[in-house]
Formats: sequence, structure tokens, C-alpha cells
Amino acid sequence: MTATTTPNLYLATAIAVALVACGTDEDGTAGGKNTGDLAVDTRLAVSEPSVRTTAVPADPCGWIPVSEVEAVVGKLSGPPRPVDGCRYTLLMPQEAIAKRQMAIDQREQLRAQLKNFSLGSPNGVMADHDRDPGTYALTLKVDVSGAVAGELGAAAAGQVLQSWQPPQQRDGQNPSEEADKPDGWDAQLPVPYGFGGRIGHLHISVMGEAPDVPRDLAQALAARVRDRIPDLPFPATNPYQVLTKEQKQQPCGLLTRAKAEAVLGPLVVEPYRSTSYHLPLVHGDGHACAYFTSGHHVFVLSPTWSDAQQAFNIEKGLGGLASLVAPQDNVVLKGPWDQARVGAASGALQFLKGDRLLEVHYLTSSTDMRGAVKLAAQAMERM
Repeated sequence: MTATTTPNLYLATAIAVALVACGTDEDGTAGGKNTGDLAVDTRLAVSEPSVRTTAVPADPCGWIPVSEVEAVVGKLSGPPRPVDGCRYTLLMPQEAIAKRQMAIDQREQLRAQLKNFSLGSPNGVMADHDRDPGTYALTLKVDVSGAVAGELGAAAAGQVLQSWQPPQQRDGQNPSEEADKPDGWDAQLPVPYGFGGRIGHLHISVMGEAPDVPRDLAQALAARVRDRIPDLPFPATNPYQVLTKEQKQQPCGLLTRAKAEAVLGPLVVEPYRSTSYHLPLVHGDGHACAYFTSGHHVFVLSPTWSDAQQAFNIEKGLGGLASLVAPQDNVVLKGPWDQARVGAASGALQFLKGDRLLEVHYLTSSTDMRGAVKLAAQAMERM
């Protein structure tokens, strides 16, 4: 890499990290005992919702019973433990034990040589996961917040880095293409020694705690967890929302169910008010409106009814910074608005009319940009 491209690499990495950081917050979990199964729950810490919801288990190990885990990954060496997710320690097969012992022996020989030649301390920092059978494990995490900033940041950085390669070395593929999506997932996410996938607003990751834990077990466990989560929205248990002026407008009055279904397909539940902090989650007093279709797909309209020009300009400035490392194709968004753009961090479509703003979050939905623009045009006529 030449000296002229190195600063761009730093900038690309910095923005990718910043975008990832924007999407790491998680909503609180719903209460209730862990029964090993997910039950329909209509409780909410704020106003009572008008739709059926399902609950996040209080225990992170409550997404799936141990019996189903063992049916996928084999016998566990002990009960699962809540450790930044749920840790499943596997019984180590003899082949893995032998390979670890070989690695230990080779490392000891290297340490002896370093000591003999005074090249370093025999007690220096080296990978010693081979000595701990507890690292032959998988850690499950499920995030229902629907954040896609990390996904967008990683994809943008990957595209920029690929663009710096000679033409003959480029694979010519976009990370979001269908060929890169495993069966049953909308997107695949990078996870150390494991697998991460997103379907709709659900992010499910299974990380191996050591390099020798089979990745295929991680992917199989993620798919099993995905398939057993009820296809219903989750409630927001944190009442926090983005600060806004007092408003009496109903966000779900912008788009009827019939018009939404004409583009998105049949809704699983009625359109519901959702929190502006984690848009897919049900909030009885939410500032946004969500349209939930099968496969955990959620389309969200988030209106700002006044004083939106300044926020639109700030977001536009952030988009200009991101375009330095992740330039987007020019997108012409014509419709009943004054200005339109694609949000830099969220990927949402933003439409400004006078001093009112409509944000359309479609990346976790069942439609594409074309369908999102069509629905936005219908909703904007009512703002």
C-alpha cells in the first residue's frame, strides 16, 4: 500500500468503528421466569401495547433449552453459564485433545529455545487456551434492537479496501449480494471463530472461545435459535426515547395497513407505535410506527413534526464525512418532499418537507429502497 492511501485506510477504519459503536446499545430485557421456552408476553413498562409481543428471556441462556443445544453441538461438559451471553462448554473429542497437546509440546520447545538463546522470557505472553478445556466452548448472543450500523460500517470499510486493490484482484461482488447470504439469513456478520447472522431485526451470534471449535457447530446453533424465536415483536422495557417537543400526532396515522401490505406483504400484527431509541420494539407511547411482517422483518416510519431542518443538515454533514471513505452511488429520490438523502450511520431514508422530517427505516424490512420510497411518498402526503 502506498503512502498516499494509508491515511485513507485509517479514516476508513475509524468511521467503520464509529458506525459499529452507534449500534452496540441493547434494550433491557423483559421480566419473567426462564422456562426454557419463549412465551407470548403482553406486559410493557410504558403504556399498554395494542399488539401481541414476545419476551426476551431474563436469563441469556433461556433462548433455547439445553436439550436442543446438545442435539446440535453434542454433549456439554456442564450446564450453560451466563457470561456476556450464554456460554456452552462442549465435551472435547479425543482428536481435539491430541491436537491441543501437540500444540502445548511445540510451544514448550519454543520456550526452551528462547531461554537458551536469551531471546525472551520462557514465561512470556503466549496463547495458552490449549491448556484450558473450558475454552472449547460456544457463546450465544441475541440482539433484538435491530441496529444495522455495525453491519453498514463493516460493509463500507470492506468496499473501500477492495477498491484499493488492483482490478485483477477484486472479486467483483458486493457484500450484500444474495450469494453471500447463508440460507435463512438476510445478512452474515463477522464473528471470531464462529458465526453471526441477521434476519429482519434479529442479530444472532455464536462465537467460538478458541480457534479449534468447529465453525459449523456455531452456524447450526445460531440457526436453531433463530428458528425457535416466536415471529412476534418484542416490547421496549426501557421507556427512553429521543427527546422531542410534545406532540399529539399519531405516527401510525401516516400509512394505513392496507397500503403497507401492498408493498411489504401481510402484516403479522397491526401497525404499532415503537420507540425511537430501538425502532423495532413496541412502545405504547412511541414516536415511531412499525410494520411487522413474517421473518422478524420490520419497516419503521419515524416522523419529526417540527424544527427538523437543523437535524437534517447535521446528518447531511455526517454523510459527507462518510462519503470520503464509502462513497455511495447517486440515488435520485423524487417525491412530495423538498430534500431527500440516505442517512450516513443508519442507512435510513430521510425526507425533508418544510421543517418536517420523515425517516424511513427499511433495511430490516421485507422491501428494498424502491418499495421504501413508494411508501414514504404516501406517508409524506399526510405530514
